[in-house]
Amino acid sequence: MCSRDDVIATASRMAALGLVTGTLGNVSCRLGEQILITPSGLDYETLRPADIVLLNASGGIVAGNRAPSSEYRLHVAIYARIPEICAIVHTHSPRAIEFAAVANGLPAAGGDVLSGPVPVAPYQPPGTQELADRAVDLLVERKANAVILERHGVVGVGRNLEEALRVCQDVERLAGDPR
Repeated sequence: MCSRDDVIATASRMAALGLVTGTLGNVSCRLGEQILITPSGLDYETLRPADIVLLNASGGIVAGNRAPSSEYRLHVAIYARIPEICAIVHTHSPRAIEFAAVANGLPAAGGDVLSGPVPVAPYQPPGTQELADRAVDLLVERKANAVILERHGVVGVGRNLEEALRVCQDVERLAGDPR
């Protein structure tokens, strides 16, 4: 099980690790049939439990006074298609974005928690259903636990928030030195 405090701690750690700047990126976890997700447009260092949004499985707001992350469609699509996933971290990590501009995938050699090579999803506008569909298709087809979104960032998934964040850290580290 995860909590609003867990989502905040993961988002704060993601920012402290330099995997996002400002209000970019987002974090979610499955809470039964519902989803806890970071809100849109709030700095991670100022988040409070009341700011975390609770969504139903279709992406509708169940509780919270904030708008969910603009990438909520991505999170909803992943949870719907990959039932064993319980956590998602979406970064805007600079090395991975640069790497995707010159390569069509990242080998998993040397990764600590990567399940295999990391595919690159062709560019789709942020926050769109097209982006969500393409990313989840690659995660499912490649049995991957990460996908790099061209000109956008990384999506890491896991059984818990710690694992999903470690996946994103692995991708960023390997994108800087893919040997």
